[in-house]
Amino acid sequence: MSQTGASSAELVAALRRVARPVGAVTGGMAAFMLLCAFSGVLMEVSGYHRLVDEGGTEAMWIASIVTFGAAALLWRAGLEIEEQRGLSRRDATLAVALIWFGAGLFGGLPFVLGAGLSPADAFFEAASGFTTTGATILADIEGTLSRPLLLWRSLIQWLGGMGVVVLFVAVFPNLGVGGKHMFRSEVPGPTAEGLVPRIRETSIVLWGIYAALTALEFVVLWVLGALITPSPGAVRMDVFQAVCHALTTMSTGGFSPLNASVAGFQSPLIEVVISAFMLVGGVNYALYHGLLTTRSWRGMFRSGEFRMYVVIVSVSVLLLTLLLVSHHEQHPWQALRYALFQVASMVTSTGYVTDDYMAYPAPGLGLLLVIMFVGAMSGSTAGGIKVSRILLLGKTTWAQIRRSVRPSVVVSVRMSRKTVPQPVLTEVAVFFFVYMLVLMFGVLLVAYTDGTPLPTGFGAMLTTLSNMGPAPFYLEADHFAAYSDVAKLWFAFAMILGRLEFFTLLALLLPDFWSR
Repeated sequence: MSQTGASSAELVAALRRVARPVGAVTGGMAAFMLLCAFSGVLMEVSGYHRLVDEGGTEAMWIASIVTFGAAALLWRAGLEIEEQRGLSRRDATLAVALIWFGAGLFGGLPFVLGAGLSPADAFFEAASGFTTTGATILADIEGTLSRPLLLWRSLIQWLGGMGVVVLFVAVFPNLGVGGKHMFRSEVPGPTAEGLVPRIRETSIVLWGIYAALTALEFVVLWVLGALITPSPGAVRMDVFQAVCHALTTMSTGGFSPLNASVAGFQSPLIEVVISAFMLVGGVNYALYHGLLTTRSWRGMFRSGEFRMYVVIVSVSVLLLTLLLVSHHEQHPWQALRYALFQVASMVTSTGYVTDDYMAYPAPGLGLLLVIMFVGAMSGSTAGGIKVSRILLLGKTTWAQIRRSVRPSVVVSVRMSRKTVPQPVLTEVAVFFFVYMLVLMFGVLLVAYTDGTPLPTGFGAMLTTLSNMGPAPFYLEADHFAAYSDVAKLWFAFAMILGRLEFFTLLALLLPDFWSR
């Protein structure tokens, strides 16, 4: 057999080996589509609908049937996982990549059927949802999407926050070493420190904490909505709004069902609650597990990354408050209100807005750009480079400076009182290099395809690659409707690339990956 024939046969065999896990996740998506369809029926029966809601429920039904059919075909085409003794490391990498692109493909189907979006627009919106980016191609969210579709749009962010693959690993225990690699391919950050040894147990714990925090926020928002009388022109925080905002806050996704985002409620108290839960979502979930296990805050405050996260948020809120008071002549409490919300939204990559951050003074906008780059903690639902990587880059740089002065001195890089292995430091440095390289390439690409000004292209690439949501230096509006289909598909790819932190997808480009 020729080398080309052997390679083709190996590719087919690899696709068959991963067909079942991909099919299982696809079937799970179909089940959640059914949940949104049932919710649409309940809303119609209760009279809680609008004219624009017509067709949304039917679209969810049809999309769920199509997705279930695709899942059944994939499940039948795959080999028995038990016969393969679990997925290999290579198979797991391929499975994760196919799952995420499949999520964008099937997740966008309801938007095509129910809102008439083009395939490129629907794929962009679904990819933005599952990767918790929060960028949108919709200029009029409330006038385009029905409530079942708005619920689906919020739900896919919640599923993507903790990770569809992590959920799959929790449900299916027989993946062998492949399950461990699938888990590590999706959980963001350079390490999985502090997590329980068994990957399936870890996945269940993470999803349990995540679901509990989401439920808690829903209850708090629902109670506030019942107690607070909205001001004239404001939106009431009813059950539907509480569900959607709880789902998209804890996922640090930012897909609000309102055109005005959280500003539509015009409620300082609601903004404070959402700010608090955004910041909670930016913390490494392994620390929450340790807190529940030991019932002590000691482990959390021993984390160097957590302490730096608190410092970054506190200093940023203080500086932005002072800038808003001095440049915008705002009342200190009003400035603190906006500063807290914007910093929480930007550092956690959520993307909710309550104020026009592009109108801020240059130092204030620069501060927000910096924390957008940094992001929150590794092991959280937030995007960005991550605080741990910034810390390790800084410590590695300082160690190298010391070595240049005194070459004989042995300088080790430590994190949370532990020496960081050299392979981890190398991975962090390579990650930063690849991040900047893809960022620059993307800016040039959209400048070529769409004639986009470099600052606008930079803002668009920053928000998609870092899974951020807001796109600084936008031209007319902070959405992606005006971009070409080529640019939208590239941005969607950048979202998935950033969500999986590059290496999982880039590994597929290596010739060695496909060889025996």
